[in-house]
Amino acid sequence: MSDWINRRFTIVLPGQTISITNVLKKEDPPPNSFDKEQESHSHGFLLGFGFKQFIHNRENVDNYLNSAITAYNVTRDLNIANIDGVNVASVYIGESESRFPVTRGVALYSANCAHISTWQLNLDTEKIPMIKKIFQKYGIDTVFRISPLPKENRRNCRTENNKAIGVFRYDDLSQSCTPVEKAQFQICDSSPGSTSPVFDSELYCPVFHNLSRTRSILEKSTVWMKEAEELLEICDATVSSDFNLEELKKKMKFPFVVVEGLDATGKTTLTETLEKKMSACRYFTPPPAIQHLREHFDNLPEIVRRAYYTIGNYIVSIAILKTCQERPVIMDRYWHSTAAYGIANETSNEDIPQEGHWVYKWPHDLLTPDIVLFLTVSEEIRKQRMMGRGGEKTMEEKHLDKDRLFRERLYLAYKRMENPSCIEIDASGSVETVMEAAERELAKQGVHLEQTVAN
Repeated sequence: MSDWINRRFTIVLPGQTISITNVLKKEDPPPNSFDKEQESHSHGFLLGFGFKQFIHNRENVDNYLNSAITAYNVTRDLNIANIDGVNVASVYIGESESRFPVTRGVALYSANCAHISTWQLNLDTEKIPMIKKIFQKYGIDTVFRISPLPKENRRNCRTENNKAIGVFRYDDLSQSCTPVEKAQFQICDSSPGSTSPVFDSELYCPVFHNLSRTRSILEKSTVWMKEAEELLEICDATVSSDFNLEELKKKMKFPFVVVEGLDATGKTTLTETLEKKMSACRYFTPPPAIQHLREHFDNLPEIVRRAYYTIGNYIVSIAILKTCQERPVIMDRYWHSTAAYGIANETSNEDIPQEGHWVYKWPHDLLTPDIVLFLTVSEEIRKQRMMGRGGEKTMEEKHLDKDRLFRERLYLAYKRMENPSCIEIDASGSVETVMEAAERELAKQGVHLEQTVAN
């Protein structure tokens, strides 16, 4: 029996996560015949992997990183191609007894997948060459097709109705006849509070909790990306190897305040107002020293992209530590934003980590703010403010606009952050009203604007 038959496939869609594993006993041979309709191009999902290149490297972060890069490139090109009727999602292959994602790929589908009876992917002859060209460009050499099996085609099935899945492996997307291999799988019911496999292990997680792991991912990326090497050189010139956070914190005399929130919630207005009223210094992330690299890293897989933003947090924290010896600091976004977007981008609404998960905990070696204010407004107000901005929208702004489920995940991620948690402020009112609410929350933490100015 082929190695892939003993693996777990996990498909992460916007609204749900689907996991499937084989249902046959080890001594059972795979079925040698399915209904011909089930082997066609007209049902289920199409999964693409750089299978031959990655599948034999088990639980290896280099393998996962390389397959994530391949999957990201394919997803980007498929989205740019905008092939009619084809949507793209993430898929992972892991050990059948473990949820750790060994290899990452792409999943193509074209229907509302609320129920398996609705799974559908109609690939006509015009679409196949376009997809095949993109697959071949980035080394996608193995294709799986999955679809529900009619009852009469099930073998040794111990599942409920509509839980049996046919999995067909092809070595070439253009093959439309006999698959190379096929087997019967089943859908695994999600347990309450289950999380995305990406967050089962820190090895694959796009949220970083220390500088060492952040550097490790970037160091692995220097093999194929000179920008990663430049980023590390800038970090080394700023964050010394003998950096002692606790000793430096003892020298801080003034408060460090962070303002978080989605785009167009009023962060800039509030931070500018606080800057003036507190005679503070205002900082941003990513900091100026690495701002020129932002566009490059924004076009990379989430695990590499978040490493860039995380190392920016460490770089700017050095400046904040020094500034807070002389005056207050107001920060427009910090680690919470870096983490929240990493979480929201890599989960469905069904498998976002639950409250209390280790992913929400603050990094032990990163400067902690005295207070984090989280601004919220209704989506209607946020969009009105976005329209008033003008200019071209960033990729994240476009994502926020079109994906309600993504916004929900992002909000939940912010609200579940710990030590420090985010203090929510309704920012839908006037500038004065929002400022008054911010002053009240600051005062609760012992930060009084008149004192900071006087000092």
